[in-house]
Amino acid sequence: MIKNNNKGFTLIELLVVVLIIGILAAMAMPQYFKAMERSRMTEAVTLLANIAQAQQRKYMQINAYAKNYSGLDVAPKGASAGNYCTKGTLAADGKCGKGNGFLVALEQTNTGLNDGNAVATRVGPGNLQYQYSLVRFYNGEGTQCNAGNKNGAELCMDFCGLDETPAANYKCCSDGTTGDQKGSCAKPTMDLGN
Repeated sequence: MIKNNNKGFTLIELLVVVLIIGILAAMAMPQYFKAMERSRMTEAVTLLANIAQAQQRKYMQINAYAKNYSGLDVAPKGASAGNYCTKGTLAADGKCGKGNGFLVALEQTNTGLNDGNAVATRVGPGNLQYQYSLVRFYNGEGTQCNAGNKNGAELCMDFCGLDETPAANYKCCSDGTTGDQKGSCAKPTMDLGN
């Protein structure tokens, strides 16, 4: 007698497995995208800290901050005047072309010790899922996160280590304070007689 040994999966069983995998992937994808964006954000925070340190050295040399990257000892390749794109090339209109990174701008209101900052604004092709900018005063200690949409607000909230429900125009500081220009992210007020 010959035994017919038909071991295998039925079509229904295969469909159930594919459905379960699809559900798990759908749940994991938002967390994956958020982790990728946090990685980009960390890169920008490091870049802003390096720019702030370079600007502090420049201020010690000439008693003023550099308005252009060419005046700094950390001038990135591809920087044009006071603007730099971390991905892509800087276009004539001041945007980063098709790059998916940050537009980092040097800002200075006058020559005072507390009157300069760098801003990294998230840029990319099309409508970005996470819209936000990071601000670092040259003479400050922290980095401020300014959200541009709800997803950006949730990302800023994570960046600042907070557990509140954010509004779309959420602002917070890396030291955990919220609002506009508070905590270590506030414009420095120390006066050294300048």
